[in-house]
Amino acid sequence: MSIFRPNRRNMVKAASACLLLATLGATPALAQEFTMKLATATVNDVQTEAIKRFAARVEARSEGRIKTELYPAAQLGSNARMIEGLQFGTVEFYTGPAAYLVGVDSRFQVTDLPAIFEDARHAQRVFSDPTFRETFLNLGTDKGLVGLGTYIYGNTAFATAFPGDTVEAFNGKKLRVLASKVERKGVELMGATAVPIDFSEVATALQQGTVDGMKSSPPAFTSLKLYDIVKHITATEDGVMGEVMMVSKIWWDTLPEDLQTMLREEATALEPELYDYVLEDQANAYKTWEEMGGTVHYLPKEERDALLSEMRVAVLELLNDDPKTAEMLAVLLDAADRTATQ
Repeated sequence: MSIFRPNRRNMVKAASACLLLATLGATPALAQEFTMKLATATVNDVQTEAIKRFAARVEARSEGRIKTELYPAAQLGSNARMIEGLQFGTVEFYTGPAAYLVGVDSRFQVTDLPAIFEDARHAQRVFSDPTFRETFLNLGTDKGLVGLGTYIYGNTAFATAFPGDTVEAFNGKKLRVLASKVERKGVELMGATAVPIDFSEVATALQQGTVDGMKSSPPAFTSLKLYDIVKHITATEDGVMGEVMMVSKIWWDTLPEDLQTMLREEATALEPELYDYVLEDQANAYKTWEEMGGTVHYLPKEERDALLSEMRVAVLELLNDDPKTAEMLAVLLDAADRTATQ
C-alpha cells in the first residue's frame, strides 16, 4: 500500500500561503467601520447637545470605528418617522421625549407623571436609578429599539397666546400636547382641549391659530423662537419631561460586543452632563423669553397646589387601570420613594 508523504518544502509553502490568506481575510473584519446617524427633532437645546456630545464621545472612544452624522431639526422626519426609522434600521440613533414612544409601548409615558418629583434634581435621580433605568430602557427591545440612556429635558410649562395667570384662563383653550394619555389628562383637568401635534409642526399650528398654546419646557419655546408668535409662558412646572437615547436593534446586532458595551457606558456617562446643561438652559430660557418681550406667569399657589393634587390622583388612577402600565408605574414610584430627599 502506497502512503503519500508530502515534501517538507511544499508543506512550508502551503502553511505560509494559508497564513497570508488568513491575515488578509482578517484585515477587513478588524478594520470594519460603522456609520451612526444621530437624529432629533429640535435645535439649540439639550437634545441637540445630546447628539453632539454623544457623537464626540463615540468617535473618540471607538477610535474611528464608528463614524457619526448629526441630523437635528427633524431633518430625518417627524419624531414618529425617526422612531420608525430605528425600527426599520434606517436611523441608528434617536433622542427625544419618551412620550413619543407610547405608540411602541404605553409604559413609556410614566416619565411624564405630574406631581411625582420634588424637583428636576429628584427626577434625574429617579431616571438614573439602576432598577428603574434597566426596566425602562428595555421596554422597546422586542419592538426593535435598544435603550441606551435617559435624562431630563426640563420642567413642564405652557407657551400661550393668552395670559395664563390662572387655571380658569385655560378653560376652553386648545393646547398642543404629546400623544400620551398622561399629558392629555392633565390638560383636560385644566378645562382645555388636548391636541397632539408633532414638535416640527408646532410653530405653524400656533401661527395659524390651530392651537392656542403648547405644553413642553421653556428651552423648547426659545429654541423655536416662539416669542415671535405668542407672548406668554405659564410656568406650571407640574412635571419633568423625560427623554430617551435609543438605537436601532437592527444596527445594534451588527456591532461587536465591545462597541455595544462602549455605547452603553458612554450614554450613562453623558447623562449627568446633560442634567447640568438642562438646569442652565432652562434658567436662560425664562430670561430670554422676557428679554424678547414675553411675559412669564405663575399660577396662584393655592390654585397650583389644588391642580397638581388633582392631576396626581387622576393619572395614577389612569395608569393603574392597565396592568401593563401599572407595573411600570410601580417601578417608577418605588424609585421616587428611594431617591426622595430625607
